Amino acid sequence: QSLSLLLAGASGCLRKMDSKEDAAQLKLGEEFKDARALWNAEVAIILENVMEKGGSKLKNLAMVEDTLAYVTTFKNFRNKTDVREARKFASEELKKGVIESFEMAVINNCGILNEEEAMELIPTLNDKFQNREGELQNFLDQLTERFSES
Repeated sequence: QSLSLLLAGASGCLRKMDSKEDAAQLKLGEEFKDARALWNAEVAIILENVMEKGGSKLKNLAMVEDTLAYVTTFKNFRNKTDVREARKFASEELKKGVIESFEMAVINNCGILNEEEAMELIPTLNDKFQNREGELQNFLDQLTERFSES
């Protein structure tokens, strides 16, 4: 079931973008209004569970295996405990309105470590942190402290 949801979300991304949608402005469309953006480590956990529960019988096994290999390579958290702790921290920051779920996922999945890189790659952070020097870097430092060792 989780795999179906994951694939359904991915297929929605392939349709033509509405003119009102613009990821650079966090206008992701109605399908993503209440969606929680997943981290590579979370996708790895989901796919590992799918494979443990008979994934070898899937029609799209090669795609699942390739995706699992990718997210395993690029995940920042190596186990469920580390993911849980990092998500707890992220939830607190999301509640404060410091950052959005999509921004958090980009930071995490791209392994962004410094403020300058974050502002360059995620344009919506520029307005949020424009006159708040060091606050974004502090946030990034706190998140990366939770990264698992490879």
